[in-house]
Amino acid sequence: MSEPTRILLVGCGRMNLSHVQGLKNLPDQATIVAGVDPFEAARKHIETEHDIAPTFAELQDALNQVDADAAIIAVPNNLHENYTQACLKKGLHVLIEKPMALSLKDVDAMIATAEAEDRLLMSGQSQRFSTAIRYVKHLLDNNTVGKIRHVTHRRLGAGRGGDENSWFAKQALSGGILPGIGTHSLDVLLWWMNDKATSVSAIVQNIDPHPAIDIEDEVSLVAQTDKGAILNCALSFHHAAGTDWTIMGDEGILHLNGTNGPLLLNGKEQEIPESVPLDGEAQIHQEFLTAIRTNRPLAQASAQDVRKTMALIFAAMESGRTGQTVSVD
Repeated sequence: MSEPTRILLVGCGRMNLSHVQGLKNLPDQATIVAGVDPFEAARKHIETEHDIAPTFAELQDALNQVDADAAIIAVPNNLHENYTQACLKKGLHVLIEKPMALSLKDVDAMIATAEAEDRLLMSGQSQRFSTAIRYVKHLLDNNTVGKIRHVTHRRLGAGRGGDENSWFAKQALSGGILPGIGTHSLDVLLWWMNDKATSVSAIVQNIDPHPAIDIEDEVSLVAQTDKGAILNCALSFHHAAGTDWTIMGDEGILHLNGTNGPLLLNGKEQEIPESVPLDGEAQIHQEFLTAIRTNRPLAQASAQDVRKTMALIFAAMESGRTGQTVSVD
């Protein structure tokens, strides 16, 4: 058996703590060799509560002093591209939390570097690894509803996940609701459909302005896909109306409530199996680590695949700014 993959944890806050737990469940496959965070309290917490050492305030110091095979990066969204580039150029495979970056130019630059360095670059599209969402993908791949004509989705919740002191409350740092949660929603839809968007029209608003909170927090969009389907999505940080997905084809309708079910096919509830036969591994860390250890391409959530999600995100943001229908690159 090969030695565990050595992981550099970049960012020691809430998001990466979930990655710590996931890696602890795979001790034969991965070991965290160091942590990076500019805040001393975060470094102390991960040292004392999770026995991760050494820790560094600066990424470059860690890259210069620690031998690692891969990095898991969970830092403010505006730092994603710079931190990913630094790790890739040091020869590390990278799992970058979503959104990959805050512009398509940066996404493309990250992909180009990963390919030039022959490193894996995976986007943290964790919803692709939800069993219910994977089962919908399995059903659609097996033509359960026929040709997909129209997909609707809403993710409407109260709360943005950060107060006025949080970086997430700043548009320049987080990108707002579309990069924040739209990356999950739109990635699932395009993945399910095995499709990409060609154009989008969106209304994007900050409906509750605050001197310290300037993020876009309310969205409704309609997109056309390459295969001729209509994609309709509503996102909110203000209205706790829940999450649901409806996929309408010429031979049936699937409806998923939330991300775990219940799941209905033509109005009849379906049993969601414990495991779903899809390419790759059924858990995000295991997929990342297995691809590294077996020297194979990522079967799920590669940056190259997720690019189409990011292209739709940024086109929708442009449509919101201009009031025009925008072509998706």
